[in-house]
Amino acid sequence: MSNTIESRCGILCGECEYRESMGCKGCTNIDNPFWGECPVKASCESKGHEHCGQCAEFPCKQLNDFAYDKEEGDDGKRLEQCRKWAGL
Repeated sequence: MSNTIESRCGILCGECEYRESMGCKGCTNIDNPFWGECPVKASCESKGHEHCGQCAEFPCKQLNDFAYDKEEGDDGKRLEQCRKWAGL
């Protein structure tokens, strides 16, 4: 797992199949994601956190639901990445 913070939610952008084709630099480096509005990104940034693992509410229901979503989830891999980034 990477030590470089690539996203707010713990997704490893370097593993994303859309990154190159969409010219995405990762949500930590852009204002508006190519996929549209992201409530996880917005929440994290509104609290002044670099990533969700820094939040006192981690893992919140919103992030947990996202991590275990049937279509776009990763069975909690992103939660583990946030824990690693936070040193937990």
